[in-house]
Amino acid sequence: MITASVSETRRKLSELIEQARKGEEVVIIKDSRPVAAIRRIDAADLELATTLTDRQARRLLDISESERGKTFRSAAAAVRFLKKDMSSKR
Repeated sequence: MITASVSETRRKLSELIEQARKGEEVVIIKDSRPVAAIRRIDAADLELATTLTDRQARRLLDISESERGKTFRSAAAAVRFLKKDMSSKR
């Protein structure tokens, strides 16, 4: 694992990205605390890993039609909401 300050990260971003591409994790430090990381990703990291059942998908559609302002930060958050919502309706 490599650590770099924010200012060092600005100066060496290309180099740090290359290190991450090779599999090294780069932790960015600000005020002596880790605040972010740069790491290699692959195609699997970009896929939507969370799946919905047909029932959950229908419920999500119902919610989107009845609660127009309802949003989720991630697909996983939507699934957690649906599981909780659907278990309370049993």
